Amino acid sequence: KPVSVDLKQAYKIAEAIESAGILNSVGYHFRYFDLTDKTKELLRGKTIGMVLGYWMGGMPMVPWWRRMEQSGGQLVEQCTHIVDLARYLVGEVKKVYCAAALRTMTDVENNNVPDVTTVTMEFENGAIGTMNTSCMMPQGGPVALHIVTRGQTFELTGGSLRIVEGRHTEEFRSAVNGHLEADRAFVRAVKTRKQSPIKSSYADAVKTLAVTLAANKSARTGKAVTV
Repeated sequence: KPVSVDLKQAYKIAEAIESAGILNSVGYHFRYFDLTDKTKELLRGKTIGMVLGYWMGGMPMVPWWRRMEQSGGQLVEQCTHIVDLARYLVGEVKKVYCAAALRTMTDVENNNVPDVTTVTMEFENGAIGTMNTSCMMPQGGPVALHIVTRGQTFELTGGSLRIVEGRHTEEFRSAVNGHLEADRAFVRAVKTRKQSPIKSSYADAVKTLAVTLAANKSARTGKAVTV
């Protein structure tokens, strides 16, 4: 990930993969944590009201990352994981509105990537969400997805899950490494020649790309964009 920075190119690649009939996987490792499936099960039958996503941290100091035309920016290159996790747990995104700015990282050579971004998202099931990113925080910050239902908040980081209900909080730690499980799933798929162990195919990953690229378009135009 990201599978591309151009949606038309991504569709062409997806078509080539399908016509060739080859096994394929995209490294959205958050899907492979045991707590992700636990959260999915706990959310079953609940009405999700709000989704809050975060990818807050420092700027990777490599030349390609600092160019929007090469990396797609922080939303496409990093926060794509949280957008994908939201799709996996909540459902498809219908419309986005994005505001982005380059506020403090103006002294970084050859940088045109916004250092603060907020995306408002409308999901097809009616839930409302935001995705918040910043790359001006070398001290670190939250990389997480919070899902709010009536009376409960599910705070998922991949490696941990907090469920807040009134004054009561339950905390869980993952028993597996999502990166390793993603690799194991691919090896199983190759051994069995079946796509089924893989939780994120290229075609599905293109749907996540469509959300983040729509957000970038919204930031450029100042208008809401239908995904």
